[in-house]
Amino acid sequence: MILAALFLFQVLGAILLVIAAVNVARWLWQYTWLPRQLQGSRLAERYGPGSWALITGASDGLGKAFAQKLARYGFNLLLVSRTQEKLNRLQTELETFGIHARTVCADLSNSSEPTYSLITAAAQDVDLSIVINCVGVTVHQLYADIPSSTVRHLLSLNVNTTAIVTHTTLPLLLRHTATTGRRGALLNVGSIVGRFYWPGTQLYGACKAFIDHLTVPLAFEYRAQLDVLSFQPTVMATAMATGTEPAAITITPQAAAHAALSHLGRCVTSHGHWRHAMLAALFSILPSKLRNRIFLKNALEMGDAERAKGN
Repeated sequence: MILAALFLFQVLGAILLVIAAVNVARWLWQYTWLPRQLQGSRLAERYGPGSWALITGASDGLGKAFAQKLARYGFNLLLVSRTQEKLNRLQTELETFGIHARTVCADLSNSSEPTYSLITAAAQDVDLSIVINCVGVTVHQLYADIPSSTVRHLLSLNVNTTAIVTHTTLPLLLRHTATTGRRGALLNVGSIVGRFYWPGTQLYGACKAFIDHLTVPLAFEYRAQLDVLSFQPTVMATAMATGTEPAAITITPQAAAHAALSHLGRCVTSHGHWRHAMLAALFSILPSKLRNRIFLKNALEMGDAERAKGN
């Protein structure tokens, strides 16, 4: 009996070691090997050279970085943002790569039908192969201290916009796959904040959890036609950053966009850069009480910095 029990424990231990080794190998493949590979030719071949990509929140930060990457790869672009002047500058910059770019000036916090009709109209006559929902806004405060107008604004911009733009453009992506025989792609930008209960930025985290729970099922529903990625980065050097973020985990939007595109068509969820993946792994093993204390302290410091900047 004792020998049998020891043998069973040895077998279980061996199985656990194999599982751990496979997980480590997959992590290294995803976060260190894939981003080192050339992406332009792969993406063009997979989704169609000269096809169109639609990007919300395109005029700044991560959205702009996605636009710059895809322009270099030969994709035509539909750029959606609320500031026409920034869109015009970006359009001029991107067209130097020999691609076509269209702009749609829309305040996506206004979730009325006319807002999304502008996007649909701009995309109807093009071969839309990629949609990247990148628009978003955050707040760092205790929940009772958040103004009700800010609550409505965050829900509208982070939840309604991603859900409705995804719903509106899915038929166009499916049209692309039906007419070209190539796959389409949907990349929704969430956040590592959506993976954990995050005191001090609870509303933003809930919004980003919604995005993940919307996006991942779509990868299964449309697995025959679309590549779907729920992208969950953390700190980037963008206008949303407060300056209080640790330098060790802060990356450029360009690095984040490159990592996300390297995972498109290969993964369903991703933190993008290896630093952000390491941070998520660390958070997952911390005791919840310790993690919550760290999260709350960091979030309130960021909130103070945001208010000092006038955000």
